[in-house]
Amino acid sequence: MKIIGRKSSSNVQKVLWCCAELGIEYEREDAGREFGVVDTDAFFQINPNRRVPVLIDGDFILWESNAIVRMLSAKHGHGSFFPEDLQVRANADRWMDWQLATLGPGFTAMFHGLVRDKPENRNMDAINKSIVATQANLEILNSYLADTAFIAGDELTMGDIPIGIYAYRWYAFDDLERKPLPNLERWYASLQDRPAFREFVMVGLG
Repeated sequence: MKIIGRKSSSNVQKVLWCCAELGIEYEREDAGREFGVVDTDAFFQINPNRRVPVLIDGDFILWESNAIVRMLSAKHGHGSFFPEDLQVRANADRWMDWQLATLGPGFTAMFHGLVRDKPENRNMDAINKSIVATQANLEILNSYLADTAFIAGDELTMGDIPIGIYAYRWYAFDDLERKPLPNLERWYASLQDRPAFREFVMVGLG
């Protein structure tokens, strides 16, 4: 099995963290940003969106990070990482979709502005709106986590993976003014206790 994508990509980190939790062996090839590759004709043949990650599992090619996490969880963690109970699994799916539809889009302007843009090119109005939006979104998650240890119950599942990436990046900004979110902070602390999270997610802002 091969994973194509740079280790600093948040979407690639989802897959690498998932693999580490489930003990999945793989080869990895750098691609994206400073590594290029995504602009080549060969890469276009496996992902016409020209984005990472891409999973190659024998003759099967899959792109979209959350879809990859779901497939690997179903194949290697059925009944645990991929919950067997339909409602529990739907709950994990819901929050994975929420990351794509709500949390990620609200976070992007802040992250790109503060990490990738030069200070003189920063759109501070867009950055500040992004900070407010992310805080509001995380307040929703904080309220939900009052009644559950992890996203889909008492144990880590695929549902924690996409949001956990963003939790690290949110708390990695030292100079942000954040409202206290005790349930979120408790959940995030439990992620930090996991060796796989520390190895593949807590690697700086890239």
